[in-house]
Amino acid sequence: MGAYLRLVKSNEPAPKKRFGQHFLRDTGVMDRIVRCLDPAPDDVFLEIGAGPGPLSSRLAPKVARFLAVEIDSDCILYLKKALEPFPSAIIIPGDILQLDLTALAARHLKPDQQLRIAGNLPYNIATAIIEKLIHLALPIRDMFFMVQLEVAQRIAAQPGSRQYGFLSVECQHRCDVQMAFKVSPACFVPRPRVSSAMISFRPKPVDLDPACESDFSAIAKAAFSYRRKTLANSLARDPVFGSISPALLRRAGIDGSRRAEQLSVREYEHLARTYYNVFYSSRL
Repeated sequence: MGAYLRLVKSNEPAPKKRFGQHFLRDTGVMDRIVRCLDPAPDDVFLEIGAGPGPLSSRLAPKVARFLAVEIDSDCILYLKKALEPFPSAIIIPGDILQLDLTALAARHLKPDQQLRIAGNLPYNIATAIIEKLIHLALPIRDMFFMVQLEVAQRIAAQPGSRQYGFLSVECQHRCDVQMAFKVSPACFVPRPRVSSAMISFRPKPVDLDPACESDFSAIAKAAFSYRRKTLANSLARDPVFGSISPALLRRAGIDGSRRAEQLSVREYEHLARTYYNVFYSSRL
């Protein structure tokens, strides 16, 4: 209880389990996040899950436009007070998974501006939020998120490691990903049972044909569906790739006796490109 009293203010809303809320209350960690973000006066920032606004109030005065998304109406009452001194800050009530972020960006970004995104993501929907964002056709400069340490490790994992999987491949295909720093459970209220970590995403140009993108995701997902089996066996079990998997692997020059976690992101891109270029007619 002593740690709780040192971290949270008595006039702030109680965290709600249904929203997966674990409020960051360590001011030193918040200051470190701001230093990592290095906000500039012409930036447009979107914060996901702004809560009562401790990070928001640190970022809003440093940027040209600050957009704070929050689903909890109780938190919004406190967030309004925290952002009241900053006329460039806008509060957007709602669920980040349901919001039309393309329309939102169109309203607040100038033609030459890019969006920067940050947030302490709820553990239960963190991967869903990240997957949504990396697939959006938005001018995003970078994203910086607090997530469960295990999730961060999976996202940044390298081929051959136990954590490397479909999420690793999908994120690294679209972004340069980098682990920043770990955060102790003691820095949150309520205290989670696991450690957290900050992780950054910097979108990169995707060199696949846009029409090939769905093939990339489908092939990678099929490959990781049976992690204990070889790549050839995993693809053979897929209803789409099963009948052509031997020919696909042969044309791509990839040894089917390897396992899904042994292939690099580049190799999955090559598989998708081969499928699209060589076997496209079979789908017509």
